[in-house]
Amino acid sequence: MKALRRFCSLFAHERGCAARWLGFWLLVACAPSPVPDADELRVISLSPSISGALIALGVSEAIVGSDKFSRELPGLEEVPSLGGLFAPDLERAIELRPTLVLGVRSEQQRAFFQQLRARGVVAHEVDPQTLPEVLASIGEIARLVGRESEGEALVRGITRELDLISRERGDRTRLSVALVVNREPLYVVGGGSFVSELIRVGGGDNVFADLDAPYPQVSLEVLAERAPDVLVDTTYPSLDDEREARRYWSRFRFIRRVELIPTGVLTVPGAELASAARLIQAALYAGQVRGATP
Repeated sequence: MKALRRFCSLFAHERGCAARWLGFWLLVACAPSPVPDADELRVISLSPSISGALIALGVSEAIVGSDKFSRELPGLEEVPSLGGLFAPDLERAIELRPTLVLGVRSEQQRAFFQQLRARGVVAHEVDPQTLPEVLASIGEIARLVGRESEGEALVRGITRELDLISRERGDRTRLSVALVVNREPLYVVGGGSFVSELIRVGGGDNVFADLDAPYPQVSLEVLAERAPDVLVDTTYPSLDDEREARRYWSRFRFIRRVELIPTGVLTVPGAELASAARLIQAALYAGQVRGATP
């Protein structure tokens, strides 16, 4: 907890995160949701970020159902799928007899969670946006599955690693960064997203940090006006798409430098925050920082 508070203080002047973190921690600690016995735990996870946190907490064997994307995670390949993120199969969920269903709060899944609760199923939604909120959600998930101490250890480890990555930049000049999550229409990382804070940990300053939305839509004209030192494109899933992405940005003379990181690697609000920050650092400094992987 002390390490986490020290880390949050780095961002207090920009985001007021220390106060928000304390509020979220109190909410997690005081929430009355029941915690089933470990041998009775049967979890349905409807988000890769939640599934990753459950794996990191050592309860992957309790996962009895997941969204289809979570099945790409190690050890979950054979777990029954309930479908996509926004249209899970309600009847299949009931058949799996879960003691706990976890998901990310969204308008698309509201009816699904309401119906689960109406049938007596314990269902819990998280909604992490900022970095303190993501860390708090890990502690919240840990408490719900009876792994509170493991959750505290996991958050401490992530916090220490983020602090280490931040210090590895040394006296190198900070770079201004625009991180693109969709090209047409153009969506970028705004100040309301934890990714904006990971950019800062990695050595950059998000040129759209003044926008409160997590992932605001902007125009190419505004991007040109902000003139980032580095544009990070996270829209390509394969090598062919990588080539296409480079061709796409080469059309614009105002783009100084483009770095590519595969789709979804940076925007999952879970246990791999430090890995995401290190990827950003490696992209910005091209192997000049100790421990960076080109």
